[in-house]
Amino acid sequence: MVEQGTHKPLVGSSTLPPGTKFHFEKVAKSVDVASKGIGMPTAATENVLDYVQDSQYRAARDMKKTVVHILSTSYAGSHYLSLLLGSHSQALHVGELFQLKRTKGMMLKEVYFTSSPIFEGIGPHNIRDVYDIIFSRVDPHIEALVDTSKVLRGWTEMFVGDDRHHRECVHLIRDPRALVRRWMLPEEKTHPMRLRWKLLRSWPQVPGRAAFGDLPSMLMYRWLQQNRAITRFIRRHQLDANVVTYRDLAKDTAGEVRRLTEWIGLSFEPGELEYWNREHIGTQKRKYDWIKEQKTSYFDLRWKEELPQEVQERIVADRWINAYLDELCLTFTEEGLKLAAGANPYARRG
Repeated sequence: MVEQGTHKPLVGSSTLPPGTKFHFEKVAKSVDVASKGIGMPTAATENVLDYVQDSQYRAARDMKKTVVHILSTSYAGSHYLSLLLGSHSQALHVGELFQLKRTKGMMLKEVYFTSSPIFEGIGPHNIRDVYDIIFSRVDPHIEALVDTSKVLRGWTEMFVGDDRHHRECVHLIRDPRALVRRWMLPEEKTHPMRLRWKLLRSWPQVPGRAAFGDLPSMLMYRWLQQNRAITRFIRRHQLDANVVTYRDLAKDTAGEVRRLTEWIGLSFEPGELEYWNREHIGTQKRKYDWIKEQKTSYFDLRWKEELPQEVQERIVADRWINAYLDELCLTFTEEGLKLAAGANPYARRG
């Protein structure tokens, strides 16, 4: 958990919009040093008070901001997508914010946490105000925060009905063949009996292959169960949502980032594609730092070589999985799942 502290209002903040608070000490000390490139004001320290009282600054504070929730399974590319969208000049990647809620410390198996004054004092006691607090500490022209927590229960559902911000959900889907390959690795320490029990509890009508089949069968239905849960969540709460696949994002990064950026309500910027040129805060993927260091992109297709062909064919032929893909306008290709051109299965009708 981030170090606890007092969320003190900035001196002279009576002229600011109601509910806007700042940690003046941190802003004053770090505005020209630690905060460059991560969305905080870059005015000289002695002019901070004048800056926050500027009419344009206050007008920006009055506007309703956007929170983008990336919803996906594990290992779907959520940090990759978040870093791309969060490299927009009016957006900010904040990583897995649910980590700040944990009382027993962060779960940092696959990620590490890049701290910042922006997160100071945020913890379980004020976690419901996390987005307000972050928006109050960054440049007022930041219009969107990209949260890659992925968690539905105990996190995303906690903010359903909270109308302080616009909420956009991006359902990121990676091919089940890639996920089955990843979940079968020894370091995942998958317990077949525990997995079988979880599937039976969460999905009473689970296909027989999941209830009595081998590990690959159980894992492919874990993929289905988790993505179905995201779809049901979005539709039950009638959330604004869109779909993107890992394959489409890797194959046509510019096109997909443009599509999602404009859907969020911002104008596409070519600089989003070179996310390694911007400093980012929050959680980062430990195993993919080399990509940022080499300033390149990476399309992970290891499943094509490492997942047995028989398992690949079993997944592609499964009627339950194909029925779900049809529902979301998705099809299998040789490189992963592809979304039908112009489709948004979550678009509201009427």
